[in-house]
Amino acid sequence: MPIDPDEFRRHYASLSDEGLLEIERDELVEIAQQCYDEELAQRGIDLHSEAETTPDESAIPGEWVLAAAYLTAEEANLAHDMLASAEIPARLASNNTSAWTGTGEIRLMVPADMLAEAETLLSSPISDEELAAQAEAEPPPDDE
Repeated sequence: MPIDPDEFRRHYASLSDEGLLEIERDELVEIAQQCYDEELAQRGIDLHSEAETTPDESAIPGEWVLAAAYLTAEEANLAHDMLASAEIPARLASNNTSAWTGTGEIRLMVPADMLAEAETLLSSPISDEELAAQAEAEPPPDDE
């Protein structure tokens, strides 16, 4: 029975960000890994930075609350990285209204006891110099 890559794509598209990240990529067959990587890229999720900067939720006591919501993965990842650089635990959660169109919002969650600090940081203006430094630090986009 041949493997249909579209079945993998449909399945991964139907999962929440958390559900997608719970998958053990190394346990997938090669075609499933490719489809998994495509879905991560489409959502703007960097598996490596998520693993490095997102703490295990069970290691952070208390409730996780909404700090901000974004319409693009680029904005959400920038905000997530800002909090990570300030050592504020954060995680991204998708609230897609449609897995097929990718519409909806990306929620930035933080521990409830760090909400005020996160909101202060996220609402502070970013200077042109900081934006330029961030742009230089980001790798160029893939031309695939």
